[in-house]
Order: sequence, then C-alpha cells, then structure tokens
Amino acid sequence: MEVAEIARRLKLFGIPHEDTQGVRGVLARLVAAQSLSLGELQTARDIVNRKECKSEAVYLFLAAMFISQSGGNAFLRPEKGAALLEKAGYLEDAADEIISNAEHAETVRALWKKAQAAAEELDGDVVVKRSYAGGEGWFFKRNLSAVEAVSKALAKHAADGKADRSLAADNPLSSDELDAAIKFRGIKLNNEQIEAVKRVAQNRFVVVTGGPGTGKTTVVCAMLRVLMARGLDLDEIALAAPTGRAAQRMGEALRNQCAKAEGLGEETRRKIESLDGSTIHSLLGGFPPNWKYTEENKLPLKLVVVDESSMVDVHIMKALVAALPDDCRLVLLGDKDQLPSVETGAVLGDIVGTRDAKFVVRLTVSNRFPEDFAKCAIAVNEGKAEDFANVSPELSWGNIEWLNSFDSAETRCFRCVFPENSNSSACHDLLMKWAEHYGLLEGGRLVNLASDSILKDDAALTEGTLSEKAKAIFAELDRSRILTVVRKGPHGVDGVNELLLKARFGGRLPFNPLVKAGVPVIITRNTPSKRLWNGDVGVTVEGRSGMVVMFPRGDKVVSCPVGLLPEHELAYAMTVHKSQGSEFENVMVVLPDDKEHPLLNRQIVYTGITRAKKRAVIVGTGGTLNAALSRKIERDTGIALGGDCACHRMLSSDM
Repeated sequence: MEVAEIARRLKLFGIPHEDTQGVRGVLARLVAAQSLSLGELQTARDIVNRKECKSEAVYLFLAAMFISQSGGNAFLRPEKGAALLEKAGYLEDAADEIISNAEHAETVRALWKKAQAAAEELDGDVVVKRSYAGGEGWFFKRNLSAVEAVSKALAKHAADGKADRSLAADNPLSSDELDAAIKFRGIKLNNEQIEAVKRVAQNRFVVVTGGPGTGKTTVVCAMLRVLMARGLDLDEIALAAPTGRAAQRMGEALRNQCAKAEGLGEETRRKIESLDGSTIHSLLGGFPPNWKYTEENKLPLKLVVVDESSMVDVHIMKALVAALPDDCRLVLLGDKDQLPSVETGAVLGDIVGTRDAKFVVRLTVSNRFPEDFAKCAIAVNEGKAEDFANVSPELSWGNIEWLNSFDSAETRCFRCVFPENSNSSACHDLLMKWAEHYGLLEGGRLVNLASDSILKDDAALTEGTLSEKAKAIFAELDRSRILTVVRKGPHGVDGVNELLLKARFGGRLPFNPLVKAGVPVIITRNTPSKRLWNGDVGVTVEGRSGMVVMFPRGDKVVSCPVGLLPEHELAYAMTVHKSQGSEFENVMVVLPDDKEHPLLNRQIVYTGITRAKKRAVIVGTGGTLNAALSRKIERDTGIALGGDCACHRMLSSDM
C-alpha cells in the first residue's frame, strides 16, 4: 500500500496532522516499511489519550520506542531516535512515493526535537525515564522491571559463593576429586576448562562462555561428576535451553561426553546418561505470565544448567532467576559472539561484559577448528575485512569446478565473491551445483538413500532405533546446509527452497512437496505429544502406509506421517537464526544482495560460518560482505551485576 493511502487511513487513529511530511506522513511510512504495526499505533493512541498529551509529535517518540524494542533493546537512548526512525522508514521502492528517502530523513530530523520534548508528558505511566552514566534512557515499564530483577538476582547469586556446605569455598575440591573429574578418554582438559569445573563446584553462579569446540559440554560432564560425588541427586538437576532442539542436543552431547569419561562409576554414568534437556518454558511449567514455578513456588532443584544462553531474552531470564531457590546453582553456557536473542535483551553479552566479572570463565581454545578457521572467526568478530580476506581463500563464482574436490579440501572458511550488481542467476547456478554435489536433487545420494524401499521394514521406522540405514541417511542430510540471512527474495530461505524444490519437480512447484523421498524438513513449533521440537530437521522416506518424515534423536529415531506433521517448513535452506545450536559438515552462508539490509552484521556471519564442522563458504558481493563485517549488533539492555541497578548505570552490549 502506498504511503499516502496509509496516511489517509491513519485518520482513524485520531492523529491530527494532515501534512504528508508531518507526523502522520512519517508514521505512514514506518507502517509501509513494516517497521511499525497498526497494533502498536493503537497502543500508542491509548497511551496518548490516557496521558492527555497535547503534541502529536509524541506519536513519533512512541514509534521510536516500539521500533527500538523490536530491535532487541530494553530502552531507548533519545540521541539514537532520529537515526532509528530514518532507517526504519527506508523504502526500496521510494521512487514510486511522493516523499523520497532523503526527504523522509530530513523530516524525521526536523521533528525529533519536538518528539523528545513531547515525551516528557509520558514519564511515569507505561513509559518511564531513568538516568545512567551516559545520559537518560526511556523504558517501557515492563522492560525496566525485567532488567532490574535480572540484575539484582544475578548479582546476589554472584556475590554469594556458598552454594551448599559440602562445596562451599572453605571446603574446596581435593586434588584427587579434581583429577577424577577431568579424566576423559582421548581428551585432556586445558587450564581454562579445569578452572571452570572448580568455579562451578564452589559457586552459585558461573558463566562459561566460548566458541564452538571449546569444550563447554566436557566441563558440564566433569562438574556433574564432582557434584554427584558430593551428594547431588539426579532429581535435583535440570538441563535447559531456550529451544527444544538446543535442549535435545545438550542431552545428546552430554551422553557422548559421558561415554568418554574414564573412572566413572556405573551408577553415576547411568544418572548422567539419563539426564534430558528441556526448554526453559517446560522447566518453569507453562507460558508467561502463568508459570508453575515462580518466586512464591520455587523449583525443587540444586543445579540448573542453561545451554545456548545467548538466545535467552531478559523476560525469560527474569522468570528463571525468580524461580531459583537460594541454594541452587545456576550455570550459563554460551557463545557471547553469536546472535543475541530474538526478543528483548542481550543478557549473556551484558554479563560477560561486566567489569571484574569473577564469575565468568572464558574458553578460548577450540578443539574443532584449525588455526586458519579460528583466524577467520576472530577477523569476523573484530570486523577486520582485510584480515578476513587474507585468511579465507576466494573461490571462483564463474567456474564451480572447485566443488568436485571440495570434500577433500582442508578445514577452513572460504569466500565466493560475486561482482557488484550481478543478477541472481549466477548465485542460483552455484546453489544448484551445491545441491547437486550434496545429493539433494534427483539421483543424488540423499535422495537415493531415502528412496530405498527396504526402509519400510527397517528398525528405524518399525522400532524407532537408529539403524545403520537411518544413520547413513542422517549423516548424508548433515553433510551440508545452505544458510541464509533473510527469508524473502531470491537470496532468502524462501527463494532458495523454491529454487531447489522446482529442480526436484521438473521446474514446477508441487501442491505437496513431501510426496517425494529425500526432502529435508524443519519443525517450527514445539509439539511434545509427537516428540518434535522447534528446530528439529528430518527427511522424508517411504513408510509402510505412505510417506513419513524421519528425525534423529540420539540413538533413537522419531518418525511422523507427513499428514500429521506439526507446523513445518522445507529445509534445503534455513536461516542462520534457525541454525543456532546445530552443526553441519559443510555450510554455505548466502548474504542478501542489498548491502544496506539491516540484518547484515558480524554476528550473523560468525554464527553462520561456525555452524560448519569442516568447511564454510560465504557467498555474496564484496559490498555486502564488507557491509556485514563493518556492523555489529549493539543493544541497549542495561543488565548490570556490579552493584549498580539499571536505573543508574547501563552497560551497552553490541547492536
């Protein structure tokens, strides 16, 4: 819908300004750009009416508040408001509008001072102003409450090292206990990991942060051995993660590490192997605000371990810490350099960034990536495009013969850089060759394995056990994955999935794509009744009574008829966000063809390439790659554990 038409319809909201270059015009543009919803405008109108605000410019301030919150910020710094509204109102097809992008930016800058002045009328209702060392920030009350609650609870946990008497600081681990805990077949814990085990054993709150392959799960296994030897019982332990898939991977990874533990008694081994991960929602029992476990009804636990904690937003963290008993340990695991939570906050980043954070252990030695791959990840995190180019070999986009020897190439990260303003067909040719090479199309290895008629009577489908045939299919499925930054467009997940689906069906889009074997599928909603979780990736195979989707589950297999699948999508490609917590042999990260796209940033590139266990290829123009490396997600969230509550000092984590 055109901006002028949206502006006309906004009269229904009672916004009096008629000028298309005034408040109503800016709001209409924000709606047209899908940065602001009509529901948010309705909420803004209710706030304005309740406070009896006199200036219509207050709508712009509330719009900036909503847009800031949608970007993951817990509060709005007023000095950022104008730039936020300029960016949020950018239209790719602005040439068709009365007002250009440049004129929109000029209008916003002219109105922003009025908006800030009008905002003073809001203070104390749904919106509150708080001071901090760098100035003043505006919170929605709900976000301020969460920030202050998390800061206070975690600071209390961090300050009180007396978890339980048997493991208090004045009763430290003996050298024999520590030696027993860190014995693993083929694995020698480094000094950082040993320090993490000690910290967890003797403190109520510990954060263990590190990149892929730095041994976070090994630390968990070692600390469980210590705590169980000191009397911690199985029903006093919970493993949790923000998503169902991450929770399952946590349990699977822990069982794999447990199998390598030396000198582990059978009883302790049985207990550790029986631990399953759950979502934080399942752990707390329900959905907000109706949790089963709350500040008044605490969790009956002595240890809670949260994996992939970079994905935990401030409101879920508030609910979790409120439900922890005073003598319960909280261990947060995660990679501070990955993408932050989809919702409000960057809790892990703020905690790790706390000054003098003695409760944080950083694991820096990767056992997965060789030196050159590690240098790539560092260059991405530091935004050093030249360093990244020096350590990531460039592959030809015009001659894709390199794919034939790709699987024998060394483990590292590569670049495939397209010319500026190149059309999508060149990228699509590469995607097709990639899919063909990794057996995703007709006649490919994955399709052939999944089409095997013998599978109908295989134990994977009849008994739910991981048979050799199922193991081979899942291994082939995880040989590669295409990861995209965006959902829409030819370089987005929808466009790539459509491209490859057409290739499977002779150039047409089928009514039901799951009628063929070998089609990758990802679940998008937790469905406990079917033992399927958001993020589970499976593949279609032919069962006895028709097509089913088969999902790996450790040494088990979960299968579901295609007609009974919960909400799902194709998974030839998936977004980088969806891939968090997963690993694949080879990864292609496809950047959008718009270097101004707001989702281009260092964290999304880092998260994408570190999903690879062997090789990663970044695909995009030089402009989009450089744009991504030049931007860092900076969020204003305010979590502070140094004794300063959020209303006095706010730490800035990156947006």
